[in-house]
Amino acid sequence: YGHTAPLSDGGKAFCIIYSVIGIPFTLLFLTAVVQRIMVYSTWRPIMYVHTRWGLSKPLVALVHATLLAVVAVSCFFLIPAAIFSALEENWNFLESFYFCFISLSTIGLGDYVPGEAFNQRFRELYKLGIT
Repeated sequence: YGHTAPLSDGGKAFCIIYSVIGIPFTLLFLTAVVQRIMVYSTWRPIMYVHTRWGLSKPLVALVHATLLAVVAVSCFFLIPAAIFSALEENWNFLESFYFCFISLSTIGLGDYVPGEAFNQRFRELYKLGIT
């Protein structure tokens, strides 16, 4: 959000090297994790419900996908937005939801930055957690 950035030439060089190495390794790691999780989060639950209750696979897959979408939206947008609207004095729920969406979509405009109030309790810990 433009507030934390390296100022020295060594810091800038470190960020470049770290990113060149870290981004591909992160993508490789996430790919491996997702491939292993997919079996347990998609195919097994669908097959279990299909064989146990005799429901059609397309119906079970649709209900399963809807349930996963609701859980994902709740975990990544609704719950954090509720927390931000409670912690940030000047933010309502829509502004908190907007911040979560803009941050997680990696747009990061910087128009809303949490933890900017100097009288905020546990401000340093809060800023570290947001980072």
